[in-house]
Amino acid sequence: MKRFLTAIFPVAFFWACSDSNTAGATSETTNGIAFTIVDASRAPIANARVKLYSKENMSVLGTAESDTAGIARFDSFAETFDSSLTANTFVESIAGNDSSLMAWAPLDTSKTEISLLPSASLTIRTGTAETDYAKLYEAISLDATPYAAFLKNGEYTFTHVPAGLFDVVAGDSLIASVALENGASADTIIRVPGVTREFVFEDFDDGDSLNNIAKTYSNYGWYFSTIGDAQFTRPDSASGFSEALEDNENGKYLSIRYNNTDSGFVLVGTHLGSDTGYYDISKLSAIRIKVRGDGDFSVALEHYKEIGDNMFRKALWKSKASEEWREIVFRPGEEVLKSESYQVRFNEIANEIGFFTIFANSGTYLQIDDIVFEGMDSI
Repeated sequence: MKRFLTAIFPVAFFWACSDSNTAGATSETTNGIAFTIVDASRAPIANARVKLYSKENMSVLGTAESDTAGIARFDSFAETFDSSLTANTFVESIAGNDSSLMAWAPLDTSKTEISLLPSASLTIRTGTAETDYAKLYEAISLDATPYAAFLKNGEYTFTHVPAGLFDVVAGDSLIASVALENGASADTIIRVPGVTREFVFEDFDDGDSLNNIAKTYSNYGWYFSTIGDAQFTRPDSASGFSEALEDNENGKYLSIRYNNTDSGFVLVGTHLGSDTGYYDISKLSAIRIKVRGDGDFSVALEHYKEIGDNMFRKALWKSKASEEWREIVFRPGEEVLKSESYQVRFNEIANEIGFFTIFANSGTYLQIDDIVFEGMDSI
């Protein structure tokens, strides 16, 4: 197992503490320990799997399954249950073959129910090129829980975990503290010194029309285009690129408004170099981008060579903007394949990319900021 951290690296999520009552609840009787397992509406859940874990070493102290009345019993604790067991025990409850409902909390004898709520998922990216995977830990875990995630393609994914506040650890190193909402999907990056690679492709803060590759290699910068009978309303045909920029407390960002139709849409794009130039970005592990808007959009990396009238092979990802700013991550391997639109796998064109393009497929406005290429620190 490799070590990659010697310090604490805090991370940010879209998260909030849960108000739900998920604490373990027991009934202490001469017949052992009994739990009532319920859903959010307090209806009993049958066939829920319940385990008691030792806080000291996460060993399983006992297992049970709830009956049709939602009751899970641990009769073997009739003689051993005491205050020390309460103080040093966690309760895990899971329902559904896909662990869709979960709870994890210290054993609490003052309550009579365990309420199961939608499980969360957590993906932690490292922004690491494939050549550096060997420098990462094989697995990370949520501290003082049985939940671990193994390294795959430079990332760690906890597919189903309970909502709550957790420390994320790698070996004996704390790397993050996270609070997960019920049913939420959290996705963030931790920066590993000497290993994480990030290239800020564009943040718009300099106010010019050139992406940040232009600091090293000349390019023609950002352009606006319409397909069919769609129209831009911001910027209009008489305005320059600066009219598409707005300011907030974090700097400048790109803001476009448009009128799409059933037969048309708009796009904004930028050359990575000259008309016939191309760049090898095969080390890319993810694109992350901050977005706000009211419709569907697509992000594409396009091959430099035209194969039809203004048509290029492209690796394309789709998403939906919301009225609040949020960070969206696009990964190689998750692109949308559609041969009739020349949409191909990223690895087919990754070493010859000529354009970065954003298509606004629906809605009336789209705002873009902080476009970052992970897995590489230069072009």
